Amino acid sequence: MNAMTKSAIKTMTAHYIDGAFVESHGREVMDIIRPTDGQVIARVTLADEEDTRRAIAAAKRAFATYGRSAGRARENLASPAWGGRGPHQ
Repeated sequence: MNAMTKSAIKTMTAHYIDGAFVESHGREVMDIIRPTDGQVIARVTLADEEDTRRAIAAAKRAFATYGRSAGRARENLASPAWGGRGPHQ
């Protein structure tokens, strides 16, 4: 691995579910590969069935009000997933 060592590669172990980052129940890890040079740039823990059930349950709870909210309000709800920035900033 050229300039990036294995220890420098970040492994993401959380999923954004129900408005918060939660640790993955799944244990399978997948490499994220930069397509321009094939280098592994990160690793991500894949969701398993339990993670999927939690996400679906959260989506069902949110669906009742989210779809009726204004676009800016929806953007503000999602902004933590973008590091506190909206998608257009």
